[in-house]
Amino acid sequence: MALAGVVLAGSLLFVPGASAAAERSVIGAVEHTVDTAGAAELATGERLELVDGKNVGVVPREGRSAGRYAITSMDGGLSVRPVDQRRPVAATEVAVGPAARAFSPMTLAAPAATYPVKFTITNANVTTKLVSLWNSKTWAPIEVQNEDFGPNASAKLSPGSYFAVALHSDWARPSYLLARTFTVTNSGLTVTFDERLAKETAIRTDDTTVAREASAVWISVPGGGLAGFAGRGRDKVYATPFSVAGASLRVHEILTKKGSSASAPSPVRYDLTHSFQGGAPSSPVATVRTASLAKTTTPIRAQGVRIPAVLETAPDLGEWTGVYIGGWVKTATTTTEYVTPGISYSRLLSYGSQRLSLPDRALAAGTTSGSSVGVAPFGPGPGPGTGGSTRRATTISLYEPRTASDAAGHSGLDDRAKASFRLTSGGRILASADGLTPYDELSATVPSGTGSYELEHTVTRRAGHSRLSTLVRGEWAFISSGTSSSRTLPLIDTAFTVSGLDARNAAGAAPVTVGVTAATRGSEAAETVTALEYSTDDGATWLSLPLTTTGAGAQGSAPLTVPAAARFVSLRATAVNDEGGSVRRTVIRAFAGASAKGDEQVGTTKISNLVVNGGKPVVLTNETLQTFTATFTATDPAGIAEGDLYLYHGPYGEPDGTLFGSYPATCTAQSATTSVCESTFAYIEPRTNLGRNALAGTWTVAAWAWSKDGTSHTDRTAARTVPVLRHSRLTVNATPEPVKKNATLTVAGALTHADWQSDTGAYAGFGGQSVKLQFRKKDSSTYTTVKTVTSSSTGALKTTVKATADGYWRYYFPGTTTTAPASVTGDYVDVR
Repeated sequence: MALAGVVLAGSLLFVPGASAAAERSVIGAVEHTVDTAGAAELATGERLELVDGKNVGVVPREGRSAGRYAITSMDGGLSVRPVDQRRPVAATEVAVGPAARAFSPMTLAAPAATYPVKFTITNANVTTKLVSLWNSKTWAPIEVQNEDFGPNASAKLSPGSYFAVALHSDWARPSYLLARTFTVTNSGLTVTFDERLAKETAIRTDDTTVAREASAVWISVPGGGLAGFAGRGRDKVYATPFSVAGASLRVHEILTKKGSSASAPSPVRYDLTHSFQGGAPSSPVATVRTASLAKTTTPIRAQGVRIPAVLETAPDLGEWTGVYIGGWVKTATTTTEYVTPGISYSRLLSYGSQRLSLPDRALAAGTTSGSSVGVAPFGPGPGPGTGGSTRRATTISLYEPRTASDAAGHSGLDDRAKASFRLTSGGRILASADGLTPYDELSATVPSGTGSYELEHTVTRRAGHSRLSTLVRGEWAFISSGTSSSRTLPLIDTAFTVSGLDARNAAGAAPVTVGVTAATRGSEAAETVTALEYSTDDGATWLSLPLTTTGAGAQGSAPLTVPAAARFVSLRATAVNDEGGSVRRTVIRAFAGASAKGDEQVGTTKISNLVVNGGKPVVLTNETLQTFTATFTATDPAGIAEGDLYLYHGPYGEPDGTLFGSYPATCTAQSATTSVCESTFAYIEPRTNLGRNALAGTWTVAAWAWSKDGTSHTDRTAARTVPVLRHSRLTVNATPEPVKKNATLTVAGALTHADWQSDTGAYAGFGGQSVKLQFRKKDSSTYTTVKTVTSSSTGALKTTVKATADGYWRYYFPGTTTTAPASVTGDYVDVR
């Protein structure tokens, strides 16, 4: 199988063939182990990791709304090259799959005679491209030597018929899939891909209020091979018309309401797929009627604070793709989805660093009701896939990543969580570690016979925008015996449910019902839930609930009237089984109470000296990849474990705009008690992240920090304010030049500012503004204001003055609460 493609904004690329066993990967010149408990970091800061123990994923940085990679995969090798960069970045070579080696594309046995074939893209300015090649009779993939950068590639081919596809995808440009068929006879040749011949691909509906949010376009060939993926966000995608028996041009698009953005997610989402069988027609645009689609509604809950989430999908069309595309969706509300009927889609939902895997779904035409997503409490649930701790012979391997799953049964991971393990037997510590990522695995050597063990696993999730399930702990006792094959540890899993929560996972005045279920992994044991407790002070004190059990004791429930003053409710349950096992499961802040708002202060942790963008306003143009930083000082007698911040616009808990750091903040210790935490806000695209000019103005900074001993923290929802402004521009032109002394001089110009709502990156005229006309004499260094001019409705400036001396004329705009100041280089006028 061969493929070449692009991973789209906010997407995961899945590579087939990876197993749950450790695989070797080569990142640059450094070898890494990528397994179910690990991840390898790419040079750009993204990670290559195994997802669900079977697929390799390239995961974007948190907070990044755009990211794109040229991908080629062949014979277990993967080449990943970022193309969403201002400067070219060389490919990262990775080996995946149980029998993989360092990346080396498939090399076929050399025939008796081969001839040099050059591939080149013409009538295009090419930096990044990938050429894929097949024998069009056998559909065997052929090795191509792609130059790192530029339009050229080459291969040595024996006589025969071939099908080639060139993927061209460069910074801030449309994507292209350029196809060619050709024949090699008894000499070399040059195969050209003329970019001018490509035609726009699209899927359009009769709903004129929506437009493309994201797209993935690829070419499928017989035998399961494919070439792709072209597309980047809202950018156009073009494909060369071609006709090849058995080949198809596939188009997957997400359509959302025009003008939607991360800060104003669309309430409607079209998830559409179309296949042009036999190749790409002269006009590869499909049109569908909304009435013919499958319609469903998906309630997406918030985690206390309402922030947008990203919903991504990938269609199953018979060949492996694994490319997820999507867009922002609202939380604490319901999204209406229109979907191409009869196609199965894999789905993911991301809240910042937390990702939920939703079940694959194929819908029939017509209307159906969807299931809720993001239901608290977050934690592991019983059943396959919730954990991976195993024993083989004398080795126990501890692996428990799924502690951010939701109560609706959607498996989840949180990249920012920290984990700890402690395995004991008879009072002796066999393995212990803390500060681990959710993907880390810990192993212990144990006696070969049957033994009794105790395992404690704790996960902390600290993010100011979530506040739920800040700590999830499992405390198990179990009996284990060694076997020659790997066997799941017989740990009892428990899962909580809470009925009666609102769209923000908060309880109101009415009682809620707390449920708990117990099940033993890999066992037919009978379980009994023995106790259910709650706490309103983050686990400092616990109160029993009147537990009623069903299902032979494996399920239990109890009513709970949440105190009106409770900010959060924590839950704890215990269970046993008839194989000598037991568990106590604790979830701190399992759901919110009615008063879960405002600042928090527990203990002695303090935040001070918070500075955003060096103390200057954050001024955003229409350009992509804009960056600024923010720092603060955190102190606690026990030292600082971690901290972070984010910016929001509007009221806390109900913001209409948010900006998150691209990575978790780095807290550097200055002493035993004091750390300086720094967060980088990178890859900001105002038209994508903000999308509304009304968001210019005063934003608020929320910041938090935790002590090293975990007993103290502060969470300040309004630590300070910062102006986030639209960039402005001025022009000036004084005429005539030269001018006679005391004659009339006309000074014209224009005032414009960044239009965050524009899809073209244009600057809009800024009308009705007071702009100062200033003059600096030839031998002076100081400008003096001559008069004030009001800009027209289009931002135009024009006035007249008397020319009295040689010098420079300019306009100066002092700025407003929403637009940054601007000046312009003076226009020199020679007065004679």
